[in-house]
Amino acid sequence: MQGSKYTILCVDDDKDNLDLLTFVFEHADFEVLACDSLDECLNHARNKNLNAIILDNRFGDQSSLEVCQEIRAFNPEIPIIFYSGEAREIEIHKVLKACADAYLVKPNDFEKLTQTVVELIEETEAAV
Repeated sequence: MQGSKYTILCVDDDKDNLDLLTFVFEHADFEVLACDSLDECLNHARNKNLNAIILDNRFGDQSSLEVCQEIRAFNPEIPIIFYSGEAREIEIHKVLKACADAYLVKPNDFEKLTQTVVELIEETEAAV
C-alpha cells in the first residue's frame, strides 16, 4: 500500500472523526497516532518521529493555528495538513499563509486526503 513507511499524527477533538481518520490511514498502510487534544498533539510532535500531521482547525477555545505555528518553530519541514469543517476562505487563507502546507474541507474525498499527505511527505523527503 501507499503509506507503509510513514507515521502520521491525526488530531481531532471529535472522536468519530478521529476514528474515521485512523481507519482510513491504517487501511492505506500508515502507522497512525491519534489524539484529541492540542496539548497531546504538541507532545507527540516534539517526541515522536512523525512524517506528517493532520490537524483539525476547531478545538473549542484553543487555537490550532497557534499550535501549528509552535510546531513550525521546532520542526519547520514536517507537512501539516488542516482537515476541517471550517470552510470560510478567509480562515483557510489565514492558516495557509501562517503555517499549513494544505487545507482540505470536511467532508472530503479520503483518497484525495491520503494522496495529499503522501505527496507532501514525498516532497519533504526529496528536499532533504
